[in-house]
Amino acid sequence: KHAQIELFKYIEGFYNRKRIHSSINYMAPIEFEKLCRAV
Repeated sequence: KHAQIELFKYIEGFYNRKRIHSSINYMAPIEFEKLCRAV
């Protein structure tokens, strides 16, 4: 359980879900994922 928590904290701390990407028309990754799920 401790390893799962530490892994989650590492990933969430490392990966910025709000960072925009030019390859997806300057959307945040989470916004792009929502758009794809809506289609």
